[in-house]
Amino acid sequence: MGKIMSDPKYYDYRQNRMINIDTEGCELVEWKQKFETCPFARHTKGFKIFLSPDKLAANDEYAESDPYNVEKQIDSQFHQRRFGITIDLLQQAEKHLKRPLKILDLGCGEGHITQLMLDRFPTAEVTGLDYAVSAIEYAHEHFPDIDFCVGDATSGPYAQEYFDVVVCNNLWEHVPDPMHLLREMDKFLKPGGFIIVSTPSRYRISNLFRVLLGKPVAFMSEHHVTEYTVGQVIEQFRFGGFQVIEMLSRPISTGSLLGRILRKIINIWINLIKSHHQLEATVFYLAQKPATKTPGRSL
Repeated sequence: MGKIMSDPKYYDYRQNRMINIDTEGCELVEWKQKFETCPFARHTKGFKIFLSPDKLAANDEYAESDPYNVEKQIDSQFHQRRFGITIDLLQQAEKHLKRPLKILDLGCGEGHITQLMLDRFPTAEVTGLDYAVSAIEYAHEHFPDIDFCVGDATSGPYAQEYFDVVVCNNLWEHVPDPMHLLREMDKFLKPGGFIIVSTPSRYRISNLFRVLLGKPVAFMSEHHVTEYTVGQVIEQFRFGGFQVIEMLSRPISTGSLLGRILRKIINIWINLIKSHHQLEATVFYLAQKPATKTPGRSL
């Protein structure tokens, strides 16, 4: 059984006080009646629920099955690339910070990549949060050494400046206001800490071809609110006071021979003009929070 974490990690922003998770909390069956006074509910399986009672059932997208098929496709190029780049960027953060990391995985789903983080960083304190009760139930059962809870990434239950790194894999494109999400991540992040974000590139090579043919760009999923260009994501971080340290996007070896040749030609042109554009479907960003408070920060 994983260790139950207590304060100073959790904070009740409704009542402006720290939460002691060993002594507080109500049973899940009492959550609706006690929501106004109780900081969280404890699921019958033992994990914590911070999401308001009216949102629990309506937002459980994992109730039937994993809509993203991570477990079934975990060995696919897409997921292996996602896991590998996330770990590479975490290693950069650890090398810079020179201490065991406190890592928050926002939108962790069923916890597969969250567990991989702990496997690769066994001295780290790894935490996972997701909106879906069924996803966290799975994660809590299969990966008991990680502190998983149910909550809203845009109004999380964590204390200010608690984490060293916040990981946000493929959530950016699902929220209507990513700047609000960035403010939340900034709140939980220590000065000098890092954010790792992965999100689709609006003008990936398939969409460039569509534009050349006079067609509108296509989204990778009908669930995406929108998809951003690389430049837009960089501007969002800059506006929030963060510095983008690195962008990574490794190719997946698919497509026709002609498509691969065109990709190579376009990449050569991008490198010649020193553009930050990426042709791959998903781009990963490592961004750092200032070590000291910067006058006039937007967040």
